[in-house]
Amino acid sequence: MGKKRSRRKRIRYFRWLVKAAFLLIFVVPIIHLVGAPSLPVYSFFYGGLSKPLFASPYGQSICAVWILDWGNLDPGAWLACPVGGLQAVLTRSAPPGMLLLPNLLATIIAVLVFLIPIFILGNVFCGWVCPLGTMIDCFDKGVERFMPGVNAKREERWQRNREKEKGSHSFVCPTCPFGRLLGSEHATVATGVLLSSFVGSAIFRIPVFCAICPIGISNRGMFHLKTLTSVTGTMMPIIAELCVIPIVTILLSLREKRYWCRKLCPVGAILNLAGSVSPLIKPTVKADECVMKGCPENCKDYSLDYCFMCRQIDQKRCEKVCPQGIDLLDKGSLAKCTKCLECYIQCEHDAIEMKLCGTPDAISWLRRLKVRLKSARKNS
Repeated sequence: MGKKRSRRKRIRYFRWLVKAAFLLIFVVPIIHLVGAPSLPVYSFFYGGLSKPLFASPYGQSICAVWILDWGNLDPGAWLACPVGGLQAVLTRSAPPGMLLLPNLLATIIAVLVFLIPIFILGNVFCGWVCPLGTMIDCFDKGVERFMPGVNAKREERWQRNREKEKGSHSFVCPTCPFGRLLGSEHATVATGVLLSSFVGSAIFRIPVFCAICPIGISNRGMFHLKTLTSVTGTMMPIIAELCVIPIVTILLSLREKRYWCRKLCPVGAILNLAGSVSPLIKPTVKADECVMKGCPENCKDYSLDYCFMCRQIDQKRCEKVCPQGIDLLDKGSLAKCTKCLECYIQCEHDAIEMKLCGTPDAISWLRRLKVRLKSARKNS
């Protein structure tokens, strides 16, 4: 068992190496080394927008990996964040000022290039790639190690909120089959932020969320910088005070672990939706080996039958270590699973297996909806 745990921990180390590599790629201006120009940075408190405070080079943002002419962002040259790409479609802000058919097709292709791995593997972006997510995870680890009192309080708060969520009803009609399907588990604040961003982009003709996107601000994202192009004709300036936004998203973890990622991030919301069609890498609890389900036969204290000690120690560890709080024991939805594999790594009883292929959550939702619609028709 010790050797197996050691092998599993290597998965964690490998994931953190991947996360660190992507953080460096997105945040460190490597592109500046090959001739990309610098951009002026302004401050509302020191000179305003008339006098630059200092210069900062372009970065390799997630919403523009390939840049043409250092800022003249052609739709065929970006790897588009799905939220930014869809806002670009709604604002008609893609060059040359209006969204012509070639630009529309290029934008859709760029969004799909981003989403195809999510459709296949699930939401691996949030668990393995997102630079802001990596910074938040590092902050969470620091809180766990150096602020035990704060960590204990946020763990208690998280547990209370989990119990409330399990006992609460959806804000949509509870008698409607579709409303019951959505439920409070899927109808989140992040979904509201996402829909508000789309509506605001269509009304104001600018990608409203891109203007304040903490991911874009932290790595000088091209969708962030192109926000005001359709209105002013120039890119949005880099404003020093906007750096407060990603700092605040990190500090929100003082309230709950990964608070921004789990409850507010619209990028995560749309990636969770895309991940619901993924058929691959499904963590599953083996009931005959899980101590929370009963006493496994291979346990040395099996003859005592429900000695409770293992359950008191474990206390659903797989759910506690999950960054999304997925309840594997009760077969909770895996649409939000970021494939971090922490549940698999942390389980001391070898009760979690990673199924290579399984039924996508979207299919399960459709099946439940179909059953409920049939039930509603019979009752009517």
